Amino acid sequence: MRSQLQSTIVLIERLAQLYPHYGQSELLRMGLLLSLHQTDESAGESALERANDDELSLLSQKVSLQLSAAGDQHAAVADELDSLAATSPCDFSPAHVFTLVRAIKVQSQVLNLYLGPAEVNAKTT
Repeated sequence: MRSQLQSTIVLIERLAQLYPHYGQSELLRMGLLLSLHQTDESAGESALERANDDELSLLSQKVSLQLSAAGDQHAAVADELDSLAATSPCDFSPAHVFTLVRAIKVQSQVLNLYLGPAEVNAKTT
């Protein structure tokens, strides 16, 4: 049985074959994100190790879309927070509270994406 590091390296090598146009940082990011979200602890091996190229491509597209969506949401909330910071504290309204709550939720999604659900759940309990 391979270590998680060895499995991730093999995964990154497979991704490099599937996506030769990806840069090194894109391959590393995708490999790490995929390995964080696809480990099947009960089987003792990653579902990615058993995946064929089509399945791996589909999984990487899914993670890529999640990353893109989280980035877009983060940018939008950052703009809202910049606008909020420019307002006077006396003008604070309930709508501003919702902006802050949305910002917290987006940060949570980004954290969940990069740490993996198991790590986030362990840190919040």
